[in-house]
Amino acid sequence: MNNILTKMSWPYAYTPYIWPMLAPALFWSVLGIYGWRRRSVTGARWFTVMVLFNALWSIGAAMELAAVGIEPKIFWHKFQVVWGLPAATAELCFALQYTHLGHLLTRRNLAWLSIPPLLALLLVLTNDAHHWMWLGFSFEGEVRPLRSSLTWILLLYAYVLALPVCIALIRLFLRSPQHRWPVALVLCEILITRTVFLVDKTDANPFAPLDPTVLVWNVGAIMYGLALFGFRMFDPIPVARKTVIEQMQEGMLVLDTGQHIVDLNPAAERILGLPAGQVRGHPAMDLLPGWTEMSAGLDDPATAQCEISLGTGSQARHYALHLSPLKNRQGEALGHLLLLHDVTVQKRAQAQLLEQERALAMLSERERLARELHDSIGQVLGYVKMQAQAARDRLAQDQKAAADHDLAQLVAVAQDAHADVREYILGAKSATSTQPGFLPALRQYLQRFAETYSLRTELMVPPGLHDGSLEPTVEAQLLRIIQEALTNTRKHAHARGVQVSVQLHTDYAQVIVQDDGVGFDPALLAKAEGQKYGLGFMRERAEEVGGSVEIRSVPGAGTQVVICVPRRKEQP
Repeated sequence: MNNILTKMSWPYAYTPYIWPMLAPALFWSVLGIYGWRRRSVTGARWFTVMVLFNALWSIGAAMELAAVGIEPKIFWHKFQVVWGLPAATAELCFALQYTHLGHLLTRRNLAWLSIPPLLALLLVLTNDAHHWMWLGFSFEGEVRPLRSSLTWILLLYAYVLALPVCIALIRLFLRSPQHRWPVALVLCEILITRTVFLVDKTDANPFAPLDPTVLVWNVGAIMYGLALFGFRMFDPIPVARKTVIEQMQEGMLVLDTGQHIVDLNPAAERILGLPAGQVRGHPAMDLLPGWTEMSAGLDDPATAQCEISLGTGSQARHYALHLSPLKNRQGEALGHLLLLHDVTVQKRAQAQLLEQERALAMLSERERLARELHDSIGQVLGYVKMQAQAARDRLAQDQKAAADHDLAQLVAVAQDAHADVREYILGAKSATSTQPGFLPALRQYLQRFAETYSLRTELMVPPGLHDGSLEPTVEAQLLRIIQEALTNTRKHAHARGVQVSVQLHTDYAQVIVQDDGVGFDPALLAKAEGQKYGLGFMRERAEEVGGSVEIRSVPGAGTQVVICVPRRKEQP
């Protein structure tokens, strides 16, 4: 066949080595077609450009080996050189795009990167005029160029481009477990091909005339093929996850084991009001108020959620923080994932609803106070009327002693009525106070009660009781029941002190009003004549919110009023 080609003046001859030389071009072409079909995936377009240049380089190597004359061999040698530097540049762009550093590929940076390949192309095309690339060529079974210093400089530049490629890939290898296998294959391909290529350029080729670089190019293509098809280098799932993370409304922060922020999504940038570059590497405690308390129980699900507020005044935003541990397959801790969910709207709506409930409870309480005053004071006024008429009758009959006794009783009843009205007013101020919160109102009432009636008061509350622990309607009724219990203590117990203790349970709250008075026999309350207005009012209020009131007393040992109410009013 060589004779036929020679007679036809065809400058190429068949050689069994040409097929291993053309195989890389075929492999790279297949990978390029696959990359082009995945062009919407991160890095796929630059990958296509890279494999195209590699395929052209492989074709040039194969045609140089098949060429018969020295001129065709020199032509194809120059052809290879033209595509080598663009392939290395495209590989850098692919690595940056694939490792999510594509923001570095600005038009300005791409323009700078395009200068060396274009300069090399220009020098190759005009080398016969200046010989800056090659001083000449020799032929000893294969073409051996006499390289100039500029050639070695461009070769060194190609190797320098491999450094940021390796750095970007190693960075991705450390940060993303799902990318480790394809990244490892690409790193091996870079190391092997660069090493063998350098050996060949130093004229230490043990496989001459076969170009060992092309053999390694086969290995490189196979490694890229394994990365693409075996380990789904351009799998859309990671891209889909990245898209979801970028578009999600919740802020996402990735923390390392030292609680430093290593990554965040655009929503987190908007929440913190800082660009990602100024956030990465900073401790979470510097940017998130209350993080110190939350981080004390990082692995405790009960403490891995809290709320924070960012901003002040009307611009304040409220966020619910959800913390999850990040672990590898071996269960080793890698850090934590922190999600910030904006609950500002819910918080404002909750506050507005709470305010409406308080207003409704206040109106209802005023109506109830008016009715209770009507019942209790009405009874007193009826008694005053009868006693006054009796006193007049006795005076008319000249029974001065009996009339004086009746008038003394009127004075005592009037004093009691005055104390009751004053206490109702005091209770009404506390129950309908514009200041929110059950505890502040109760503390204020106990202080005034102690000052007014010279009784020692003590309040005991659990640490977990705070504003919002009880529904506003329940708070209002519970406060009035306690006030009524204290009124009974003042009137009947002859006590020196009273203690109010609050216990908070999962579904209900329990309040015990304990005095050190004379006590009584609770059996008297079962009789009709023992039922007082005060006890009836207390039980009626408790039943309205689904609660109960129990009286415990022993003569000479004081009295306990046990009040149980649900934390949320039971719906009918």
